[in-house]
Amino acid sequence: MEPYFRLRSASMSQALHQGAPTRHVELSGAALALYNLWYWPYLMLTCALAFVPALALWALTAPFDPKRQLLGKYTRVWGAHYLASVPFASVTIFNRRHGENVGPCVYVSNHLSLSDVLALFKLDYAFLWVSKVENFYAPFLGWNMWLNNYVPLKRGYLPSIMRMYRTCLRRLGQGHSLFVFPEGTRSPDGEIQHFHAGAFRMAARAGLPIVPIVIEGTREILPKGKLRVKPLPVWVEVLPPINAAEVGNDWKQLRDLTKLRMQAAQRALRDRLGRLPSDE
Repeated sequence: MEPYFRLRSASMSQALHQGAPTRHVELSGAALALYNLWYWPYLMLTCALAFVPALALWALTAPFDPKRQLLGKYTRVWGAHYLASVPFASVTIFNRRHGENVGPCVYVSNHLSLSDVLALFKLDYAFLWVSKVENFYAPFLGWNMWLNNYVPLKRGYLPSIMRMYRTCLRRLGQGHSLFVFPEGTRSPDGEIQHFHAGAFRMAARAGLPIVPIVIEGTREILPKGKLRVKPLPVWVEVLPPINAAEVGNDWKQLRDLTKLRMQAAQRALRDRLGRLPSDE
């Protein structure tokens, strides 16, 4: 019979920082089923309840907060808590300072799971998501994306892609930062896949930095095509910004350099954590 609880070693980096090994309780079997019976109703109920203050914030602050900074802060706290603050899960961030106070920029990260978004909210950086338009119609969370002025995209539809590109350049020019998953979809095997051009074209054209971010641990939390949530620790590492000027504002070189640095950081992070892609 499969045990209901299993102890799992936590991050080696955490052990080094805390001075002693730590353990993570991993749910399985009936315990995991009971967790899901609690988690999904909690998610749906709190999304409905939390949307009411979000709508009020949007309406009340619009005249003096055109960048939606207060609503953005509220949204980040709301979203992050579904992963960072629920039982048996955690988000550990390394080198958060690399992404602070860099001004308008384009944040990019690898993409493993729908839960990546929740982990990235924990960074508490002010940015606008670029996301497929279907997400904007999800009740409450998707409606809140409209309120925050996130940028919708219909994948594979050229007019929508061009409209997204123009909107993103306009938002960057207004002093916003953007967040893009350059792979465009979740990785099937945990490895970093091909990067699309959009994020790097925008950064190079605007003369703004790319801030690479590597996520590890989310792939098993909510596997693609499944509705079973498995609470686990997640690690997020922020890499130093890469200025477009470093590569002469050449978007292809910017893309290739970003991918190389992210792949190297992913390998180093997995070595520190004692993880392999097959562990996820």
